[in-house]
Amino acid sequence: MTIDLFQRLSYKLARTSFVVVVVLGVLVASLQVYLDFRSQYREIKANVEEISRVSRTAAQRAVFLLDDRLAEQVVQGLAEYRFLSYIAILDDQGQLMAEHRQTAVASQTQWLTRLLVGDKESFHYPLQTSANMPPGMLELELNKDRALSPFYQRAWRVMLTGTARNVGIALVLVLVYHFLLTRPLVNLASKFAALDHTRVPVNNIPHLRKHEQDELGYIVNSANRLLTNFNQKHAQLQHQQQQLSLILDASPNQVFAVNENGELLFYNQSFKRYFDRDVFDNYFELLASCEIKEASQIRGLIQRVCRKQSPVFNRQQHLSGIHNESHVMQMSLVPFVSEHVTHVIVVLNNITELVEAEERVEYLAYCDTLTGLANRNKILEQLQEDLHRCKASNRYGAALLIDLNDFKRINDTMGHSLGDELLLHISQRMAMRVREPETLARLGGDEFILSMPEIGETIEQARQRAEQVAERFLQTISQPVTLANQDFSVNATVGIALYPLGEVTVEVLLSQADTALNEAKRRAHGSYQLFEPQMAEEVNRLLQLESDIRTSYQEHHFTFYLQPLIDLHARSLVGAEALIRWEHPLRGLVQPGEFIGFLENSDMINPVGLQLLDDVCQFIRMHKEQGRFPPELRIAVNISERQLYDADFVGKCQSVLRKYKLPGSCLEFEITEGAALHNLDEVVDKMRKLQNEGITFALDDFGTGYSSLSYLKRLPVNKVKIDKSFIDDITIDPQDAAMVASIIAIARNMNLLIVAEGVETDAQAQWLSQYEGILIQGYLFDKPLTAQTFAQNYLPEPAVF
Repeated sequence: MTIDLFQRLSYKLARTSFVVVVVLGVLVASLQVYLDFRSQYREIKANVEEISRVSRTAAQRAVFLLDDRLAEQVVQGLAEYRFLSYIAILDDQGQLMAEHRQTAVASQTQWLTRLLVGDKESFHYPLQTSANMPPGMLELELNKDRALSPFYQRAWRVMLTGTARNVGIALVLVLVYHFLLTRPLVNLASKFAALDHTRVPVNNIPHLRKHEQDELGYIVNSANRLLTNFNQKHAQLQHQQQQLSLILDASPNQVFAVNENGELLFYNQSFKRYFDRDVFDNYFELLASCEIKEASQIRGLIQRVCRKQSPVFNRQQHLSGIHNESHVMQMSLVPFVSEHVTHVIVVLNNITELVEAEERVEYLAYCDTLTGLANRNKILEQLQEDLHRCKASNRYGAALLIDLNDFKRINDTMGHSLGDELLLHISQRMAMRVREPETLARLGGDEFILSMPEIGETIEQARQRAEQVAERFLQTISQPVTLANQDFSVNATVGIALYPLGEVTVEVLLSQADTALNEAKRRAHGSYQLFEPQMAEEVNRLLQLESDIRTSYQEHHFTFYLQPLIDLHARSLVGAEALIRWEHPLRGLVQPGEFIGFLENSDMINPVGLQLLDDVCQFIRMHKEQGRFPPELRIAVNISERQLYDADFVGKCQSVLRKYKLPGSCLEFEITEGAALHNLDEVVDKMRKLQNEGITFALDDFGTGYSSLSYLKRLPVNKVKIDKSFIDDITIDPQDAAMVASIIAIARNMNLLIVAEGVETDAQAQWLSQYEGILIQGYLFDKPLTAQTFAQNYLPEPAVF
């Protein structure tokens, strides 16, 4: 380390010390000289007074005697005093008796004397000879410069010696400062300058010899504590930086910092992977070089955040990739200041898959997966919107409910996959007939609906337009479709409901369309029917039915009957089926055919079904406590499609079992093929969970649904129930007999139990008895009984000891 001479402390201390000592010396010497000067000046004036007093007597005698000679002698005597420049004696008449004038000699101190006390000073002393006589006069003129000449010589000596002394003292002080302070400070500064801050940890500074306990030692100790703290903080910072780097590099999000000019401060590995490079300088140039379409938009956003110092969170930004792929990014920008420059931390989260999944979920929520048309959820919302739209514009619209006739036959004969393909072709044909703002949707199965808002200023115009569209749709659907080298012709039936008529709701509108559809089917397949007011009776009946069902559920009017399940060969009870019954407070016992179909298609099926299951479990619990319920006995409960697809169906069943502390082995659930096959994987998962509780499953009405062996193989059922429609004619119809025989053979090959439903005659029982292990259910043995009657007739009385 080298320091310029004029910047060194030694030079500054020497210069300051010298100036201070010299100035102080001069000031002190000047003060001393000045005081000496005042004293000397007073002495000079005192001398003049004394001289005048001594010579005044002789001068008075000379004046009194008018002796000029004596006056001359007195003047000559006074002339010996060189500092008196003029001497004169005057008589009492003012006449000059004697005088003497010294020749003025210029001196170097004359200016100083004149500055301090003036050049000359005159003194007049009266010479009184008699009280009655006027006095004479002695006049003296003082040459101050000559009088002060000895003082000046002495003062110069004092000033010179004082200055020399002060300069010497200053030099001594400089040397003292140099050795005691300046040189140690230079050494200490050199040690500080030798510290290498690029190599961490930084070594401590060694103490200067003989300065361990003084201020320099204190400085070194403080500096070493600071260095120790610096090393610790640097190590912590390095560790935190490594952790932060690991966190940033482990993040799947792009994280980087950029200033207003696009210069990158830092970036993580995800950022590098996205651009497939290793080194980056400027983000804006990088976007331009990669031909990112949104480069200008992103640049403007970053610059705006920098200028406004306002963060932006979770902004959705489309971003094209370097290979022209499209990404959806969730972008957050947070400004911060680093080294007086505003930067922005940018976090880019690639949410492309999430957005696609959301779009897929929305598509599945509102679109039919087979046909691509709107589904039930979408059309219900659309109908609500169309109703409001027509009410606001005071115009009329129409809803067309379209049902493909006899489509089930194609599914049964040709297979479900071919039926789906046929549905797809027909739906595509119908979709080509739809115009804006009309909406075509698939309600489910082979049923479609078309909403046509604002098609007429009057009800008659709307009717004509709806009928024209219905005719076109019927013609379109009836055109043959070629699949698997076969031509298929399907006709349809259409029910039409106009809206808005009064305060009609979507539910009522659908009921009206369904009523019109049923009327059209009753009259002739392949036609359409407009809802007429007289058909409202049916709608009102359904509305009343729904209201009664809700009330009966709340007041617990639903109950269950039990129909025995009998082992045909042993003629013994092996189980029972719980059949729902409605004991209406006014109408009495309502026939199942009047409400079960409606109930299964309404939202009330879930709470009513859960209530029925609760009642059955309560019945079992009560008779188990009485010791009357055999361990091997199961009661079968019918589960509808809506119940099966309830998201919490398994949890609700488990809750009921826990409520009554029952094992699942006392229950069996009966499901239909149609209910199970709509979402096979979900159904199988729920069945497996319930089978783990001990509950078994029976496939009800087997033979009337899809009857696909591949589906049956995947369903974890324990039992199949042959539908009554096959049992009725097994003794007289060879085809029904062959069908039942085939079902029995299939079930046995799959190790399934077999139940024959609706056995009412001995002949039917006799025919079934040729097969081992057949279970039967029907009026031949017993009809459905109340729970109390069933318990009295079939459950054993408790043992009495």
